[in-house]
Amino acid sequence: MQHSSYRRWITLAIISFSGGVSFDLAYLRYIYQIPMAKFMGFTNTEIGLIMSTFGITAIILYAPSGIIADKFSHRKMITSSMIITGLLGLLMATYPPLWVMLLIQVAFAITTILMLWSVSIKAASLLGTHSEQGKIMGWMEGLRGVGVMSLAVFTMWAFSQFEPEDPNSLKTVILIYSVVYILLGFLCWFFVSEGKSPHNDDAGQANKAFQLSDILAVLRISTTWYCSMVIFGVFTIYAILSYSTNYLTEMYGMSLVAASYMGIVINKIFRAICGPLGGIITTYSKIKSPTRVVQLLSIIGAIALIALLATNSNPESVGMGIGLILLLGFTCYASRGLYWACPGEARTPSYIMGTTVGICSVIGFLPDVFVYPVVGYWQDTLPAAEAYRNMWLMGLCALSMVIVFTFLLARKIRAASRDENVTLPADKTVSE
Repeated sequence: MQHSSYRRWITLAIISFSGGVSFDLAYLRYIYQIPMAKFMGFTNTEIGLIMSTFGITAIILYAPSGIIADKFSHRKMITSSMIITGLLGLLMATYPPLWVMLLIQVAFAITTILMLWSVSIKAASLLGTHSEQGKIMGWMEGLRGVGVMSLAVFTMWAFSQFEPEDPNSLKTVILIYSVVYILLGFLCWFFVSEGKSPHNDDAGQANKAFQLSDILAVLRISTTWYCSMVIFGVFTIYAILSYSTNYLTEMYGMSLVAASYMGIVINKIFRAICGPLGGIITTYSKIKSPTRVVQLLSIIGAIALIALLATNSNPESVGMGIGLILLLGFTCYASRGLYWACPGEARTPSYIMGTTVGICSVIGFLPDVFVYPVVGYWQDTLPAAEAYRNMWLMGLCALSMVIVFTFLLARKIRAASRDENVTLPADKTVSE
């Protein structure tokens, strides 16, 4: 980063940690689905309903979150978001009934999506210039992963200190998350800025005031839709990978503790490592385009899914199963570290970046609505081999879509770059 003062790095870390771990209670099922069923009394289908409730509410709130990022103080929004999320966690620790859990999930969506999501991405993007966006987004995803991984390992250690049948184990995990959220909220107040861009990368548009009419302008840009579909496909794989613990337990007979630690490796540690790796690939390899790197990673991920489908009916080697899931996880998390660089690569001006993030999120995170209840239903009604075969097929369709739309996006970016080279007007790349 060009502006590499300690304060900027600390600010990026705090924003990233907050943006990462804030979702962990809403997505508690990712590691603790079995304890949730045991101690909170929910079926797999009900846990899927809890997840889809968050997802449906989130889809509604992603677009308004972009407007908030462009209009309101980043410091106030991020601080209040983290503190309120922590207070909601204290309520969740009481093991409430299903209807209360559904209301908590709606409230989680308000605090983490409406108040935090687009704000955190834009706040991070303002820490550097246009040319630094790929590096910033890669490191943001990696730092998010570091925070998520550290807290996940600590909470798993705390969970393991209790007897298997002790309901206080899961309650302790929830309380730890809640306290950390509140502490991060106070840190955000002292480090996060109000949200004004110090850079002028948009040919005089950086300080232009956002207007509601700009929403229509964002919707008219084809690259907005291409980016949205790329995110949709990658996020489908992200959601599917959350079932790694269940897959290894049910198909390979791994113990719950061993499979849970593998879940942390796949869903947490890989997130910390692979996000920056995506940025490093775009910086130091011959493939400088984040879009093309995502395309290459999706091809590798599709090959891993084909291998998982081939071994699904006869799962003999747990090492091969783990290896294929780790490969799929690498491609997913490296892509997640890059897909928010795609709007920047398409020359989206900073004054509408929040709105663009919001609109891309509405479409891109639709898998939050359907993946969990669908896979949960398959788990409850089908033999394990058939349920997971269907899940891997869903993932293969998603990655095929990523490959198609990264091709279209890369072609559009190349055309825009040619236009820029022949000195067409500065706003040519954001209006068609």
